[in-house]
Amino acid sequence: MVRVVASGVERRCDRLLDAFLVLMATWTVVYHVCVVLRLGTTWATGLEIVALAAAGVLLRRLTHHREEPPHSPATPADPVAGPAESRRARLLAALTVVAAVGAAVGTATNAPWLLVWVPWLLSATAGLAWAHLRLGRSPDARSGTQASGVAGLVAAVVALAWAVGMAVASVLARRPNPDDLFYLNYSQWIAAHGNFPIRDTLFSDLAYPMANWPPVASYDALVGTLGRLTGTHAASVEYLVVPPIASALAVLALWRLLRAWRVPQLAIVLSVALLFLAYDGTSAYATPGNLFVTRLWQGKVILLCVVVPLLLVHALRYVEKPTRTRLVPLAIAGVAAVGLTTTAIFLVPLLAAAGMLPLLGKDWRRALAGFAAMATYALGAGVATVLIGGRSADDFGGRRLYRFDAAWIGHQVFTDGVLAVIAVAAVLLGALLVPHPAARVTTGLLVLFTGFVLVPGATHVSYVVAGLGPTLWRLTWTLTMAALVGVAVFRAGEWLAGRLRRAQRRRWAVPATSAAVVALLAVFGNPIWAADTTTELRAPFHWQRSFSSRTVVSGILAATRPGDLVLAPDSISITLAVTTTDVKSVAPRDYYLDYLSGVRGFHFPARLALVHAVNDDVPPDRPGLARDLRILGVDVACTTITDRVLFDRIRAAGYTPFLTTTYYRCLHKT
Repeated sequence: MVRVVASGVERRCDRLLDAFLVLMATWTVVYHVCVVLRLGTTWATGLEIVALAAAGVLLRRLTHHREEPPHSPATPADPVAGPAESRRARLLAALTVVAAVGAAVGTATNAPWLLVWVPWLLSATAGLAWAHLRLGRSPDARSGTQASGVAGLVAAVVALAWAVGMAVASVLARRPNPDDLFYLNYSQWIAAHGNFPIRDTLFSDLAYPMANWPPVASYDALVGTLGRLTGTHAASVEYLVVPPIASALAVLALWRLLRAWRVPQLAIVLSVALLFLAYDGTSAYATPGNLFVTRLWQGKVILLCVVVPLLLVHALRYVEKPTRTRLVPLAIAGVAAVGLTTTAIFLVPLLAAAGMLPLLGKDWRRALAGFAAMATYALGAGVATVLIGGRSADDFGGRRLYRFDAAWIGHQVFTDGVLAVIAVAAVLLGALLVPHPAARVTTGLLVLFTGFVLVPGATHVSYVVAGLGPTLWRLTWTLTMAALVGVAVFRAGEWLAGRLRRAQRRRWAVPATSAAVVALLAVFGNPIWAADTTTELRAPFHWQRSFSSRTVVSGILAATRPGDLVLAPDSISITLAVTTTDVKSVAPRDYYLDYLSGVRGFHFPARLALVHAVNDDVPPDRPGLARDLRILGVDVACTTITDRVLFDRIRAAGYTPFLTTTYYRCLHKT
């Protein structure tokens, strides 16, 4: 009875996750059709209803014909290893461990980067070779079987508790992020106008080319469409509704991945993984903890936390039994990923290649079919983007050349100190420690892919060849680092248990090891709600913008009319951009100006000078301020409360104060 209840909970949670993939996949296709045919939100809503109904009928038929349980493949025969193969396996395992320790210590101590990327590649290559050598073997007898009965029910209860807990945490956290400015502005235009724009909405009403072109991701359009259907602001949909849903789904996706890997003691492993994320908060923007609950309203973070684990799950299920039926979830997940972010264009094909590698030597045709099912939509989106002149507003120019530095990227993701030791070692040893043989191979190849990003000069070459550049750091998203940390801690406890004589002590080895690692995380880690992560804990429900900036923007909107232009520091300009498309800012961030520098009538030099002045990037007494204000026709100008010189100069140019807050002062044109 207990086992039936546990299986029922697992099945319903898995169906919920798959339903999310179906929603995103069908909406992505509908959105792309509507963009091409220039159809609005009304048409898109109708087409989405039809697409969901058709998908429901198709999946019901596929489910009806499914004969096997989700994660219960036949255990492969365990061939007898010869002496030569055993020696080779031991040598590869030893090399993997030694090099992994070197890379982990080098990262933790900020050693010369040569002492990180070289052992990383050595460890990743050896680990992949070891995993491939043992691909035909069954999992370890003690740790290769999935929990059932009471243990399965406990794991289900713990997973649901974590899902609820993270959902609650997401509505308490407030962490403003500047990346919202373009995507939520796009969403709000859709909510306000009912069409999907293919030209600029940040600086004009469709007069200029779009900054991030083409608008491939459908997630932002979905947010805008939901806002229009419900009469709600797009930012309210994204900031208030999405985070608790996405946070709960992220926990369930991580739990599902661990089950697919056949990890035992799921309650402990899942808890360690989530606590690692909870204590992985730093000022560095790219750590897994910083890309979790406190940013789970953004499409790219939903890809990382929800869809990447599900892509790995469905790839593994297909490898276990490569049937035509199992190609369908692969395709759905691949399309859904593209709908969340353009990052999926290069991420999904690499995930597909790694996911199908374990099948390649057994049945290359079916491996190719699996790759095609998962990656075709992403590759098609990439080809279309290149053909129509795709671009991104991200700045990889002279002002931010440091982002090409492999060491800078590595420390942004893995930081340093104790957390770096835990994270890097868990990642590099994943090919040895993950229980599922096929998953070990997939993990090994993904770790090797990531290692190439850490080679000095690699991101610059990718920028020259394909325009990706430092964005390649997102290959680390394929690693599902928290899951690997949980597995590594469990294996460490299992190793300790094997060296204890008393059965009572062996029973407590895994919990004790897990508790010790969690204690290390608590002592040496940094919670994702800590002040230096810029996260605040606030009563629900709130936008992910500071109260001070929202107060100023409310005052600005009360004093302006549609079409007016506002000069303000970045924090105010970004909040203005996510709040309205009627009133524009001179620039929400300076590098969003670059792609329009040659457009007639845009007045790029004047905009750039004013933005730098108001953000304290140039001396406030720089000549030409009044002329630049007049050329652009600025209606409202805001300064920080401490910038008295700039405030006086704007006032002297013919502006009158009308709003003063704790941090800002604003003037309007008289």
